[in-house]
This record gives sequence, structure tokens and C-alpha cells, in this order.
Amino acid sequence: MSPPVSTTTQTASTPTVAIDGRLYHNIESSSYCLPRDEDEQDRLNSEHFAIKALFSSNVLPQVESSLPVNANILDIGCGSGSWVMEMAIEHPEAHVTGLDMADMFPTAIRPENVTFQQHNLLDGLPYDDNTFDFVHMRQLIVALRAPEWPAILVEIRRVLKPGGLVQLMESDFTDRGQDIAIASKLHQLLEDARFHDIYQETRTFQFGQEGDPIAGEMLWSWKAAMHSLKPFLAHRLLKNPDEYSAAIDRYIQECTLYNWHLKLWALCARKPAE
Repeated sequence: MSPPVSTTTQTASTPTVAIDGRLYHNIESSSYCLPRDEDEQDRLNSEHFAIKALFSSNVLPQVESSLPVNANILDIGCGSGSWVMEMAIEHPEAHVTGLDMADMFPTAIRPENVTFQQHNLLDGLPYDDNTFDFVHMRQLIVALRAPEWPAILVEIRRVLKPGGLVQLMESDFTDRGQDIAIASKLHQLLEDARFHDIYQETRTFQFGQEGDPIAGEMLWSWKAAMHSLKPFLAHRLLKNPDEYSAAIDRYIQECTLYNWHLKLWALCARKPAE
């Protein structure tokens, strides 16, 4: 059976607002505060390849060994679509769906076994119960407030097939109601959502480690993200918001000078067979 033709489903154009020459989401229900433009696409792509290199794969071994050949896969908050595209190529008999509230999906080149759908996660997942073999969600810490996580995990459990797998990956950041410690809480949240066979591992890297390409990519991504957050952070952190860019540059220099560490948590878990 040949894979489905690649498609994009758009429910509505994402409301945006221009700030300092960049486009940002303007959705009242969402706390997401990073832009939706080409510069952000470049940052997301860089972050994707760094995280993949850090974990040596797009998925944990426990997931890879359990995926059906013709798996139905969902990536929540797919952003620029790098993870979706690579998984579709690595698993040509599978079908991979990328879901995001912003339409930053690739258009020039796209495998036939890929679908992109524009949808706000906070409105629930637009899929039937027991649809997917595997659900992936990564770096949604800037998109979800602390009280929103339990409901999202329940939704993921709902759309997974019995015995299906979820993989989560998060690092540290907080603002606008997000939880700086959410990564370390994911294990308990998965238990609370009645997932089984929970596995967790972490990776740590130093921003100041010379000659480490992963650290270099993540440092660049972190710096770009912090500059992108200027409209939301400058007036909170500084008496003079115009000094924000210089302050971020000094902060990044100190991260490098003092070998600042960043930890990423990767977890996978299984929906019980019914």
C-alpha cells in the first residue's frame, strides 16, 4: 500500500502582531511568546539538529524498537517540521502528522507520507480516540502554562492506540506562567495521566565547552530565543528596556565564561493495552 499524499490542513490563519519588525503569535489563550518568522524557523532547525545529535537519534531506543513499520505518528508543536520530515524519511512506510498553531510548515520539499495540520493545542487534539501509535512532543515549555500540562497529557493518552507510546523532551525556562521545573515533573505527570512503562534519561552540556558543536548550536539557539523574547522580558527585567540586547549579550558571555550547564529530559511512556 502506497503512503498517503502529503497534505496540509489549515483551520484558520494564525492571528499575529508585528513587534520590532518581527511577527509574533497573537492568540489570547496561548502563552507562547516566540516569533513565527524565518529567523525563528532557522533557530528551530538549529535546535532540532543539536538535540538530535545530543541524543544520537530522533527517538529513544525504547520507542524505536517498538514502532510498527506502518506506524501512525503525531508530532505536537512541530514548528518548522524538521522532526516530522526526518521521521517520515527514516520510516517510509509510516505516516507522520505535524500539528502546530502556526503555519511555518515546509512547502518546497515534503515526503508523501507527511501531513501538516494547523491547530491550537489548547483547544484539544482534533483526532479520534485510539488514532496514533506514537506521539512526540518537544520543547513546549514556552507554549504551555503549568496548569495546562495534565490536560494535554490526558489528550495524548486519548488519541494513542492501546499500547501506543509517547515521547516528551523538555529543558529549563520560565515566564508568563510556565513552570521552570516542568521537565523534572514530567515523570509524575505521566504517572498521574495513567501511563505505564515510564522511562527517563537526561543529557547535560556546557555552553562554554570549546570545540563542542552541539554546545555551540544550543548556545546560538538560546541566544536567539532570548533576543526574540525582548518584547516580553525587557520591561520586566530592566529599568531601561533599550538596554535589553546588550544585557543578553553579556548574559550569554557569562554562560560561556562560567561553563553554564543546561539539562534536557527525555521520557517515553506507554498507554496501557486495553
